[in-house]
Amino acid sequence: FFFQRCKSLAKMKNKTNEKRNPNMGQAQQAKNDSPLHEQCTTILSSNQNENFVEIEKEKTIALINAWEENEKAKAQTKAYKELCSIEAWENNMKTSLELDLKKMEENSEVEKAEYSKRFKKKIPEIEKIAEAKREKIEKLKEQKSINLKKMSEKLSANPNAYPPKTKTCGCF
Repeated sequence: FFFQRCKSLAKMKNKTNEKRNPNMGQAQQAKNDSPLHEQCTTILSSNQNENFVEIEKEKTIALINAWEENEKAKAQTKAYKELCSIEAWENNMKTSLELDLKKMEENSEVEKAEYSKRFKKKIPEIEKIAEAKREKIEKLKEQKSINLKKMSEKLSANPNAYPPKTKTCGCF
């Protein structure tokens, strides 16, 4: 379409020049009919096509890189939110246990010692569970990063495959 537009603009320009000076139009028409002129235009159009293809390829690769960075940022944000929620859960559980311990302190001293031992045993268990959950999230984050890198490499190898096919509905 671009090349057709250029040709039509050139024809319009030639017509306006012919209206101004009819002799000049004939000379220019003779120049345009020469084989040298045809060769130049085909070389220029093929160079323009090559440049256009190269620009489109670079544009696609840039889009792939931007998509990869965006997906990595999403994965990191998701992992960060999950880590924050685990930390909040851990703090909530510790606070809950401490409040329960304070309630028990108001009871007798015998019950206090018993409950204190029990709650102090639960705190390391809670920390252990929280740490296991953190490790799981970190592994998922690393796996997501690896998968994104692989997909990015595949898309870079074949830029025509961009954008990646993703599910639009969770039920299919």
